Amino acid sequence: MASGRTFHLSVFLAFLAVGCASSRRATPVATTQPSTQFSSIALNRDVDAFVEPPLGWTPQPLKSSSRHTHQIWLAPSGNTAYGVIHFSLPFPVGHDLVLWGFLREMKRTQGESILVSKEWDKNLEALRFVADGGVYRVRVNLFVDGWRGWAVYAGTLRDLEISREELELAEIARDHTIVGSKAANR
Repeated sequence: MASGRTFHLSVFLAFLAVGCASSRRATPVATTQPSTQFSSIALNRDVDAFVEPPLGWTPQPLKSSSRHTHQIWLAPSGNTAYGVIHFSLPFPVGHDLVLWGFLREMKRTQGESILVSKEWDKNLEALRFVADGGVYRVRVNLFVDGWRGWAVYAGTLRDLEISREELELAEIARDHTIVGSKAANR
Protein backbone atom coordinates (compact mmCIF):
# COMPACT_ATOMS: atom_id res chain seq x y z
CA MET A 1 0.00 0.00 0.00
CA ALA A 2 2.78 2.46 0.89
CA SER A 3 4.60 1.78 -2.39
CA GLY A 4 1.38 2.55 -4.29
CA ARG A 5 1.08 5.87 -2.47
CA THR A 6 4.72 6.63 -3.23
CA PHE A 7 4.11 5.88 -6.90
CA HIS A 8 1.03 8.14 -7.02
CA LEU A 9 2.89 10.93 -5.24
CA SER A 10 5.78 10.60 -7.70
CA VAL A 11 3.35 10.75 -10.64
CA PHE A 12 1.70 13.84 -9.17
CA LEU A 13 5.02 15.55 -8.57
CA ALA A 14 6.09 14.79 -12.12
CA PHE A 15 2.99 16.57 -13.39
CA LEU A 16 3.61 19.44 -11.00
CA ALA A 17 7.05 20.22 -12.32
CA VAL A 18 6.46 19.54 -16.03
CA GLY A 19 5.28 23.11 -16.40
CA CYS A 20 8.13 24.36 -14.24
CA ALA A 21 10.68 22.95 -16.62
CA SER A 22 9.51 25.45 -19.22
CA SER A 23 9.12 28.05 -16.49
CA ARG A 24 -2.63 33.11 -0.74
CA ARG A 25 -4.37 32.82 1.00
CA ALA A 26 -3.54 36.17 2.70
CA THR A 27 -4.47 39.66 1.67
CA PRO A 28 -2.17 41.05 -1.04
CA VAL A 29 0.97 42.70 0.24
CA ALA A 30 1.07 46.51 0.05
CA THR A 31 3.83 47.84 -2.17
CA THR A 32 5.22 51.16 -3.23
CA GLN A 33 4.85 50.24 -6.90
CA PRO A 34 2.31 52.29 -8.84
CA SER A 35 -0.74 50.23 -9.73
CA THR A 36 -0.35 51.35 -13.35
CA GLN A 37 2.40 48.73 -13.73
CA PHE A 38 -0.07 45.87 -13.25
CA SER A 39 -3.21 44.69 -14.92
CA SER A 40 -6.40 44.69 -12.86
CA ILE A 41 -6.54 41.78 -10.47
CA ALA A 42 -8.76 39.12 -12.03
CA LEU A 43 -9.81 35.56 -11.42
CA ASN A 44 -7.98 33.05 -13.57
CA ARG A 45 -10.23 29.99 -13.36
CA ASP A 46 -7.62 27.76 -14.99
CA VAL A 47 -5.36 28.04 -11.94
CA ASP A 48 -8.08 28.89 -9.37
CA ALA A 49 -6.38 32.13 -8.35
CA PHE A 50 -6.75 35.88 -8.56
CA VAL A 51 -3.77 37.08 -10.55
CA GLU A 52 -2.33 40.51 -11.30
CA PRO A 53 0.36 40.15 -13.98
CA PRO A 54 2.54 43.13 -14.86
CA LEU A 55 1.35 45.16 -17.83
CA GLY A 56 3.05 44.21 -21.08
CA TRP A 57 3.91 40.69 -19.92
CA THR A 58 2.79 38.02 -22.36
CA PRO A 59 0.64 35.12 -21.20
CA GLN A 60 1.97 31.83 -22.53
CA PRO A 61 -0.26 28.95 -23.63
CA LEU A 62 -1.73 27.15 -20.64
CA LYS A 63 0.11 23.95 -19.76
CA SER A 64 -2.03 21.25 -18.24
CA SER A 65 -2.43 17.61 -17.42
CA SER A 66 -5.02 15.67 -15.47
CA ARG A 67 -3.22 16.71 -12.26
CA HIS A 68 -2.12 20.30 -12.85
CA THR A 69 -2.56 23.58 -14.72
CA HIS A 70 0.26 26.07 -15.18
CA GLN A 71 -0.07 29.65 -16.41
CA ILE A 72 3.04 31.69 -17.17
CA TRP A 73 3.43 35.38 -18.04
CA LEU A 74 6.76 36.35 -19.63
CA ALA A 75 8.43 39.74 -19.28
CA PRO A 76 9.17 41.64 -22.51
CA SER A 77 12.81 40.47 -22.34
CA GLY A 78 11.70 36.82 -22.15
CA ASN A 79 14.18 36.32 -19.28
CA THR A 80 11.80 36.73 -16.33
CA ALA A 81 8.49 35.02 -15.60
CA TYR A 82 5.57 35.17 -13.19
CA GLY A 83 3.64 31.92 -12.95
CA VAL A 84 0.97 30.01 -11.10
CA ILE A 85 0.81 26.22 -10.95
CA HIS A 86 -2.38 24.71 -9.51
CA PHE A 87 -2.17 21.00 -8.77
CA SER A 88 -4.10 18.21 -7.14
CA LEU A 89 -2.58 15.81 -4.64
CA PRO A 90 -3.22 12.06 -4.47
CA PHE A 91 -3.84 12.54 -0.73
CA PRO A 92 -3.39 15.44 1.72
CA VAL A 93 0.30 16.02 2.45
CA GLY A 94 2.38 18.76 4.02
CA HIS A 95 4.39 21.52 2.44
CA ASP A 96 7.74 19.84 3.01
CA LEU A 97 6.74 16.72 1.10
CA VAL A 98 5.44 18.79 -1.81
CA LEU A 99 8.68 20.81 -1.76
CA TRP A 100 10.70 17.58 -1.82
CA GLY A 101 8.77 16.42 -4.90
CA PHE A 102 9.13 19.80 -6.58
CA LEU A 103 12.91 19.68 -6.14
CA ARG A 104 13.12 16.07 -7.27
CA GLU A 105 11.22 16.85 -10.46
CA MET A 106 13.31 19.98 -11.05
CA LYS A 107 16.42 17.81 -10.94
CA ARG A 108 14.87 15.32 -13.36
CA THR A 109 13.83 17.96 -15.89
CA GLN A 110 16.71 20.44 -15.55
CA GLY A 111 19.55 18.19 -14.43
CA GLU A 112 20.07 20.13 -11.23
CA SER A 113 18.07 21.11 -8.17
CA ILE A 114 19.47 23.12 -5.31
CA LEU A 115 17.33 24.46 -2.47
CA VAL A 116 18.80 27.91 -1.80
CA SER A 117 16.47 28.89 1.04
CA LYS A 118 13.12 28.08 2.61
CA GLU A 119 11.04 29.79 5.24
CA TRP A 120 7.51 29.38 6.60
CA ASP A 121 5.51 32.61 6.22
CA LYS A 122 2.78 32.59 8.87
CA ASN A 123 1.04 35.62 7.33
CA LEU A 124 0.71 33.89 3.96
CA GLU A 125 0.23 30.45 5.51
CA ALA A 126 2.69 29.29 2.87
CA LEU A 127 6.21 28.00 2.46
CA ARG A 128 8.47 30.48 0.68
CA PHE A 129 11.48 28.95 -1.02
CA VAL A 130 14.12 29.71 -3.60
CA ALA A 131 15.52 26.94 -5.77
CA ASP A 132 18.02 26.71 -8.59
CA GLY A 133 17.49 24.28 -11.42
CA GLY A 134 19.87 23.76 -14.30
CA VAL A 135 18.07 26.49 -16.24
CA TYR A 136 15.94 28.57 -13.85
CA ARG A 137 16.01 30.15 -10.40
CA VAL A 138 12.50 30.20 -8.95
CA ARG A 139 11.27 32.19 -5.96
CA VAL A 140 8.13 30.34 -4.88
CA ASN A 141 5.21 30.80 -2.51
CA LEU A 142 3.96 27.24 -1.98
CA PHE A 143 0.39 26.74 -0.73
CA VAL A 144 -1.10 23.38 0.23
CA ASP A 145 -4.80 23.03 1.07
CA GLY A 146 -5.99 19.47 1.59
CA TRP A 147 -6.02 17.67 -1.73
CA ARG A 148 -4.62 20.57 -3.78
CA GLY A 149 -1.90 23.14 -3.86
CA TRP A 150 -0.34 26.06 -5.69
CA ALA A 151 3.19 27.09 -6.54
CA VAL A 152 3.20 30.83 -7.31
CA TYR A 153 6.57 32.01 -8.51
CA ALA A 154 8.89 34.63 -9.93
CA GLY A 155 11.48 32.96 -12.12
CA THR A 156 14.61 34.01 -13.94
CA LEU A 157 17.02 32.33 -16.33
CA ARG A 158 20.21 31.48 -14.49
CA ASP A 159 22.64 32.04 -17.34
CA LEU A 160 21.60 35.63 -18.07
CA GLU A 161 21.90 38.83 -16.09
CA ILE A 162 18.81 39.44 -13.99
CA SER A 163 16.75 42.53 -14.69
CA ARG A 164 16.10 43.86 -11.17
CA GLU A 165 13.04 45.78 -12.42
CA GLU A 166 11.48 42.71 -14.06
CA LEU A 167 12.24 40.51 -11.06
CA GLU A 168 10.70 43.05 -8.68
CA LEU A 169 7.53 43.17 -10.80
CA ALA A 170 7.34 39.36 -10.90
CA GLU A 171 7.77 39.15 -7.12
CA ILE A 172 5.05 41.76 -6.53
CA ALA A 173 2.71 39.87 -8.87
CA ARG A 174 3.55 36.64 -7.00
CA ASP A 175 2.84 38.24 -3.62
CA HIS A 176 -0.46 39.72 -4.83
CA THR A 177 -1.74 36.36 -6.05
CA ILE A 178 -4.67 35.00 -4.04
CA VAL A 179 -5.35 31.27 -4.33
CA GLY A 180 -8.05 28.74 -3.55
CA SER A 181 -10.88 29.41 -1.13
CA LYS A 182 -9.75 33.01 -0.56
CA ALA A 183 -9.94 33.55 -4.32
CA ALA A 184 -13.34 31.88 -4.51
CA ASN A 185 -14.68 34.15 -1.75
CA ARG A 186 -13.35 37.35 -3.25
